[in-house]
Amino acid sequence: MSVLSPNDGQIFNIIRRHGPVSRADIARFSGLTPPTVTNITNKLLDAGIIIDYMIGASSGGRRPLLLKVNPDSGQVIIIHIRSFKMIGYVVDTALQVHFEQTVSIRGMEHSTILELIQEVIDNCRKAAAKQPLAIGVVIRGPVRTQEGISVFAPNIGWKNVPLKYIIEEKNRIPTFIENDSHVLAYGEYFFGVAQDAVNMILLKVGFGIGSGIMFNGSLYRGINGSAGEVGHTVIDVAGPLCSCGNTGCMEAVASETALVNLVAAGIRAGQISRVTDIVKGDLLNIAPEDIYQAADAGDALSIRMLGQVAGYLGIGIANLVNIFNPELVVIGGGLAKASKYIEKTVWDTVAFRSFESCSSVLNIKYSTETNENTMKGAADMVFSELAGKIVDIN
Repeated sequence: MSVLSPNDGQIFNIIRRHGPVSRADIARFSGLTPPTVTNITNKLLDAGIIIDYMIGASSGGRRPLLLKVNPDSGQVIIIHIRSFKMIGYVVDTALQVHFEQTVSIRGMEHSTILELIQEVIDNCRKAAAKQPLAIGVVIRGPVRTQEGISVFAPNIGWKNVPLKYIIEEKNRIPTFIENDSHVLAYGEYFFGVAQDAVNMILLKVGFGIGSGIMFNGSLYRGINGSAGEVGHTVIDVAGPLCSCGNTGCMEAVASETALVNLVAAGIRAGQISRVTDIVKGDLLNIAPEDIYQAADAGDALSIRMLGQVAGYLGIGIANLVNIFNPELVVIGGGLAKASKYIEKTVWDTVAFRSFESCSSVLNIKYSTETNENTMKGAADMVFSELAGKIVDIN
């Protein structure tokens, strides 16, 4: 193993995130002097951690040599536990996927899911080119990242599960546990639609609503890692019951779950909708994708309920804009697939309900690359944690 100093790790992370990149740009990103950058990059080149890539374009002087990370310098395992399935990846330092396995967890008991996590890890280890450097586990709900504890995973029902301890004891590999919205924020910030932003709030709007708050390249976690639970801020005190036990939460009125409930309620009240035919009359089997399909076919009920959800989402975003004054809000997750039906209502609501001084500098973008950018964000977090322990392949 090669142990890197903090400055070494900083430059390694810059090259991973921005490569191919010149030494001059590394100095600009890092704030370090050009001689320091040259010394550190030469050290990383000698260790085989980064490689010379190509000669870049001239900006008026000598054409620069561009550097990028060596994808052979290490691999990690990422386990993404979604609502109804689990995905295991083997990912290298260039964030290329070498192995992927998807398994269903629908209806499984808590203990069975833990066993399945280990099974997927075993398969990933077998597929890895060399001993993985670490394991990253992505899970819904609040997480105590320092201790590696899943405080509450709503899709599974876990409470205070010490995942880090369980996995490290069985595998003897450093393991990191993180909330899915936090890693998606990393993925969008460094590799997705937010790459040009300095300050950004990510809203992952799916069956629930989570968020990640990025300021100056860092994730704001709060005092115990629970920051970003905006889905459980109250939007309508007279609103429906939320899964958390409160009423009128943003999640209860602006998520895909809320959308499904609204459309089903409209059909039960006698409104005509293409969704009825799509699900063959089984209203308990309505999925968000059915509503998006119906909306694309001009279904009035689906389009109207998308607008209602968008209005509530806009109220929640307006609150965030007034509090944090970000330059960018990114809406990801399943609802982003319906952006053409919600974006105008979301923007109009934000502009109406927030201070002009805040919203006048705001941009709102939509991203449908949730799965890929979650994987990239998770791997990026793990490699960042490992910046002091990178494999020396020489």
